[in-house]
Amino acid sequence: MCGPLCPVGIAGGLGLARLLGVDEFILGLWIGALIVSFSVVLNKFLIKKGKGFPFSFWLILLATWLISFFPIYRQLSWDSSVIILGLPRVIAGSLAGAVMLFLIAKINDFAISRHNGQIYFHYQRIIIPLAGLLAISAVFYWML
Repeated sequence: MCGPLCPVGIAGGLGLARLLGVDEFILGLWIGALIVSFSVVLNKFLIKKGKGFPFSFWLILLATWLISFFPIYRQLSWDSSVIILGLPRVIAGSLAGAVMLFLIAKINDFAISRHNGQIYFHYQRIIIPLAGLLAISAVFYWML
């Protein structure tokens, strides 16, 4: 699955984000979206190979999320000024990013279905989620 590089990448990203002054919540948005996209790709691969099972996506998503955050859980900041809904900012951001990517993908799929299953422009399935995440990041940047 994700392997040991996920927590190392997240820890490195957190350190770099702190150095550059990027809010951990915004970094979490992108981490959550990455975890969701990885889970979707892995689930599609398993289904293609005939290894899919009911709720396989949700199991992959949960396992990837745990593998990504469990090793660094104790090193995350638990200061009351950086807690959102009782969670460290990066974890709260990852949950928000996962939900946002789901919603953006559903809106994109709805738009495509309204256009007789045809995309409106080349690379739409990549550009729309990225643009949506950039817009959400900008909104949260100005809010936080």
